[in-house]
Amino acid sequence: MTKDKTGEWRSIIYAGAEDRNREYKASFPWNKDTDGATMAKVTKTILAMANLRDGGHIVIGVEEKGSEGRFLAVGMKPEHLVTYSYDRVADFVREYAEPYVRFDLDIVEVDKKEFVVISVEGFDQVPVICKRSFSDILSEGRVYIRPRSGRPRSAPLNRYVDMRELLDLATERGIRDFLERLHRVSPVSKFDDAEKFKAELGDFG
Repeated sequence: MTKDKTGEWRSIIYAGAEDRNREYKASFPWNKDTDGATMAKVTKTILAMANLRDGGHIVIGVEEKGSEGRFLAVGMKPEHLVTYSYDRVADFVREYAEPYVRFDLDIVEVDKKEFVVISVEGFDQVPVICKRSFSDILSEGRVYIRPRSGRPRSAPLNRYVDMRELLDLATERGIRDFLERLHRVSPVSKFDDAEKFKAELGDFG
């Protein structure tokens, strides 16, 4: 039976504020000819959220009102919604992500309004970098992150504290991958040291 995620979607859509793991965008069509700049901004956020431990969510169909950071969940315009599919978004994002990013795209209906929710997963082993430039929005060779300080945003990596966090996360993922491979290739009787090592490392999340 498929789990009903309505409550989870509602909490993400109606949170009313952005943070490191959540960003809102007003309704727009996924059409490079008319809205390429906005598509590039969403892609920048996808790359940045992929460099977080727990990834994040981008909700399209939520508008910012005024200068106080208030957001209203108004939903997607029907003529915009029909331009979205996982494949169309993934094809565009793939042009800019190195090595790759993993995400899901859901069309969500809440309170008779529809939204596009892009759920981004954290990177597997190595951080994601941008491999192509797009106008002044995306720059080849940049690593984008969601900084811990300041307003929620996607920005180039340029501070030691953010670099340290990313390096620590990559190290943790690398160790976890090594231990998983060790379990696959070693007899159970030889796992004692690896299990002790893993226990000392703790749960990396």
